[in-house]
Amino acid sequence: MEKTFSWPNTQQIPLLLEDQVHVWAWSLDVQPLTRDWEILGEEEVLRARRFVHPQDRNRYVRAHAAMRTLLGTYTGVNPAEISFSSNARGKPRIQDVETIERVRFNLTHSAGIGMLAVSRNYDLGVDIEQMRPIDAKVAEHHFSPRELHALQNLPPEQWLHGFYRCWTSKEALLKGEGVGLNLPLDGFHVEVDPLRPPALIAVEPRSHIAPGWLLFELNPADEIAGTLAIRDQSASFNRTSLQCFAFSG
Repeated sequence: MEKTFSWPNTQQIPLLLEDQVHVWAWSLDVQPLTRDWEILGEEEVLRARRFVHPQDRNRYVRAHAAMRTLLGTYTGVNPAEISFSSNARGKPRIQDVETIERVRFNLTHSAGIGMLAVSRNYDLGVDIEQMRPIDAKVAEHHFSPRELHALQNLPPEQWLHGFYRCWTSKEALLKGEGVGLNLPLDGFHVEVDPLRPPALIAVEPRSHIAPGWLLFELNPADEIAGTLAIRDQSASFNRTSLQCFAFSG
């Protein structure tokens, strides 16, 4: 079933200025077209074919085909000809080619929604999650004592929102750093209160998180929680430079 997005729908991909960040969301629960398969790289095709369940396979193809389509427009390169590599920490990037315009990106997906954050100047991390009931023990295993204390002091009706505020903030930061779960999760602390803007509150030296990370709330659709992490070393990023769109291509 197609998702209904709260962001404006457009097939016209706007110019990405040096000081901007664009975030795109799209439905993964649409049957992939022949073209979607054709623009995937060889490794992506092989991985897609390894999925046992058709829904998982279709979602993977839709996620990566849309990502390639968007990045192709931003770089001026045929989507099928974009090559990906990883940095020293394993974070995906467009393989360096002199003719490609500089673009940084991060992809995430959950509950049939794909999301891509794109920038020319900023390191990015993005995470979305479907808000559904979850065992409190998950927080005990992944949140810092400071975060757990804040979560436990929320009114009961805000607990679930607080959990996902914390979870997506931590995931976005880890993806921005490109380290997955290799950092100690109790070595940095994020805002838990869902009535406050997301934020990186404190960082302990052992976490080795770089300075300058800003967090922004993302709400592309009902019951979807999300956080975008932008590393702004110069402290110049303006909230109005963040633009969010729904993609139907």
